[in-house]
Amino acid sequence: MFTNKTKIVIANLAFVISIVSACSHQAPAECQQLCALSEEQQYQRFKSYPVEKQFELYAYCGNEKTCMRGSESTHDYYGQWMAQDDIAVPFLVEKLKTETDESVQWEILYVLRAMAVNGHLKGRHDVAEVATHAADSMKGRFIDRLFGEKWNIEQSKEWAREIEINIR
Repeated sequence: MFTNKTKIVIANLAFVISIVSACSHQAPAECQQLCALSEEQQYQRFKSYPVEKQFELYAYCGNEKTCMRGSESTHDYYGQWMAQDDIAVPFLVEKLKTETDESVQWEILYVLRAMAVNGHLKGRHDVAEVATHAADSMKGRFIDRLFGEKWNIEQSKEWAREIEINIR
């Protein structure tokens, strides 16, 4: 299909494009302020925000350098904090239905999976259906497809299966 030289050129081009696109997702201004707080203070502030803002912080504070601490990132904390109850479910399901960016879909599936495992999605077959549809529709990034890498897609499908199992 492609020669090795062509794959290297395409890979380099895709790498540059991914760096440029990653830089375009600037962390919200609140990230620096939030990350300057202690973990307990972050939790209190984070939970005081509406779910739309919580998701924005969850999805984009990972790009904020001041948020990097220890072995667990604030990204992980924020996702876990969103999954502590079912308040964000309607927002996340609607966002997953309309979102075209697979990396954002992946972030949503992560939180929904955590909610399901935590027991907050019992009987929510609608959530499992939307999650399965989103995961099954994922194609992966071009560079991953070029080299046959399917980790994110397989992980998304696994999370959708876990949602399905844990809604019962």
